[in-house]
Formats: sequence, C-alpha cells, structure tokens
Amino acid sequence: MPMYAYTAIDGKGELSRSTLVAASPSAAASSILAKGLTPMEIRETEEGSGADLSTILLQFGRIRLQEIILFLRMMAALLGSGITITEAIAVLHEQMLNRKFKHVLGEVKMQIEGGVAFSESLSRYPTVFPEVVVNMLKAGEAGGILERVLSDLVTYMEKKAALRKMLIRSFLYPSVVLVVAIGVVIFLVVFVIPKFTVLLQGTKLPWNTQLMLDISDFMIKNAKTLIMGTVGAIALLITLFNLQQTRQLIDRYKVFLPVLGPIARMGVIVQFARTLGSLLNSGIPLVEALSITRDTLTNKAARTDVDQATDKVAAGEQLSVVLSAASLFTSLMVSMVRIGEQSGNLDKQVTLVADLYEQQLEDRVKWMSSLIEPMLIIFLGGVVGFVAWALVAGMLSMYKS
Repeated sequence: MPMYAYTAIDGKGELSRSTLVAASPSAAASSILAKGLTPMEIRETEEGSGADLSTILLQFGRIRLQEIILFLRMMAALLGSGITITEAIAVLHEQMLNRKFKHVLGEVKMQIEGGVAFSESLSRYPTVFPEVVVNMLKAGEAGGILERVLSDLVTYMEKKAALRKMLIRSFLYPSVVLVVAIGVVIFLVVFVIPKFTVLLQGTKLPWNTQLMLDISDFMIKNAKTLIMGTVGAIALLITLFNLQQTRQLIDRYKVFLPVLGPIARMGVIVQFARTLGSLLNSGIPLVEALSITRDTLTNKAARTDVDQATDKVAAGEQLSVVLSAASLFTSLMVSMVRIGEQSGNLDKQVTLVADLYEQQLEDRVKWMSSLIEPMLIIFLGGVVGFVAWALVAGMLSMYKS
C-alpha cells in the first residue's frame, strides 16, 4: 500500500506532520480522523522522494554494531516497562547521537505511526538491520513474545560480536609481527648492508658475510622485478579469493590446516549453531531458520553444505543425518543435534553446541597466540642476529687480512 504524508490540526489548534500507510487518500483521511486530528493536507509520497543534501550525506555515515545492540537492548527494556513500540522508538530517537541512526529511527517511527509493523519497517534498512534480526522480530510479533525475542536477539548479537573480535584478534597480532619482521629485513638488506659493501670489497669474506652481501646486491638490482612480482602475487591471491570456485575450495580445505584449521572450523560451527539456535528459539520453523542461517555464514563451503541441508530437510530428512555427510561439521555436533531432535529440544541443544565450541575456540586462540608469538619474535631476533653476526665476521676478517 502507498504511504501518505499529511499535515493535521489537533483539538488545541496545534499542527502536526507525519506519515501513514493507507489504501487510498480517503482511507488515509479516515485514519487521521480516527486519531482525533483534522487533516489539512494529504499527499502520497514516493520512497526516496524529497531527499535533500543532508539526507544524501547521511548515507555515507556509519552505524556500528554496538549501537545496534544498544538500541535493541533499550527497546527490550522500554517494552518491558509497559510502554508502546511507538513511544519506545520516539524516546530512543530523541536520545540517539549518531546522526545516520537518528535519521533511520525517525523514518521507522513515522512508518510505525502509519501502520507498518516494527519488523517490516526495520526490513526497509537492510544495511542497518540484518535479515536475522528482522526475521526474529517478525516471529516475536507473530507469537506475542517480542520483548523476550529482543532480549534473545541482544544476547545473540553480543556473542556474535565477541566471536568476530576473537577471530580478528587471533590473526591480527601474528600478522603485525610478521609485517614488522619483513620490514626490518628489507630495511637491513636495502639500507644498512650496502653501507658496508664498499668497506669490505677486496677482502676474502666468511660465507655468511658473502651470502648477506649477495642477497642485498640481488635485491637492489632486481628491485623493480621483485616489487612487480609481489604486487602481481597479491593481486592473484585477491582474485582467487573473489572467484566463487576457488573460494569454495579454499574455505572447504583450510579447516584441515595445522594450527589455523581447527580455529576456522570452530568459527564456522559456532556461527552456524548460534544463529540457528536463536532463530529456532524465536519460533521460526527449521527450514526457514536454516535458510536465514545460511546467509549469515562467511565460509562459502559451509553455505553450500547448509543449502543442501535445507533442501534435504524440506524433503523430510533429519538435520543430524544431513549434517553427518558434511565434512565441516564434527561428529560431536551431529550427535548433539540428534539428541535435540529426539528430545524435541533442538534449539537448546544447538545453542549448547555453540557454547561448547565457543569456549574451545577461545582456548584454541589463546594457545595459538602463545605458540606463534614467541616463534615470530625468535624469527625476527634470528634475522637481526644473523645480519649482526655477518657484519662483525666481515669486519674481523678485514682486520685479520
């Protein structure tokens, strides 16, 4: 149905402007009169019409995940205190500091006042509110348990954000140390070692000093080729990661790598189980929950497995049987899902799987960090030590000669 913007006057003679959804202008007028207002102007609006420069600039703003979580938490608290959704949105709209989020909440408020459901109004902003949020809220509205679903949704999103931070942190520190190590090696080879080349010429040098000088000379003479080769290799890797087929292969087999493989697999399992458990707990049917969960997964191979699982479950097969054929999911998870199917508590068992593997993932990340960090530090110290040893050996051989 179309949306109408209207200007009306209340019993005290004050003007008010808002929007509502109605089948026709006459139906819009009837809705306005039912609110105790006298309509002065009613006009149909088109989505995106009347956008000024400030509205366009707001599109470039950023809404952080923590702001969305705080919004949902405050909504749950306000609804629990007994106020209506419209009043809760109005309160949060007034308190919102993020200009883009404030603009979105203002639009949501007007749509709800116009008769649009809360979940439907949020679905019109997919870049702000993910599909899993919209579907859980829709299920909560249908079942009359919106407040409880909001609380469950906050818990789900907080755990998802914590998992994301954990995975980023597990790879960030080793990556930074490795980049620093490569930078130090390049600095020594390109800027430090050539200073000693002229000094050490004409002298019979030890093998380590000669090797160091040869490497430095090779890198300086072939700098352009090496740089172009490095850029080309990086571009090739980026291309391979963006291609559907190669990304499928990488995501499917990276879980078998030593050290990093178990972390990647546990991350997929936690992501899958946490989302599926939250959706099932909200009352969403299994097939629909699997379809929504599939879109939240970042692992392409896992998406393919869940796609196949969704089709087979829709055809009447049990989820545990389907997941047992997928290489990404462990036997423990399959057993827990089977128990949930037999007991009728699939949502609780899947959530328990997420909790178990999340703890294992945290322990594994700590173990990996404690293993990789000293190895990288030893490598960096070894490179610097070798260069220092080679230079000292070269100087001593020059003095001896």
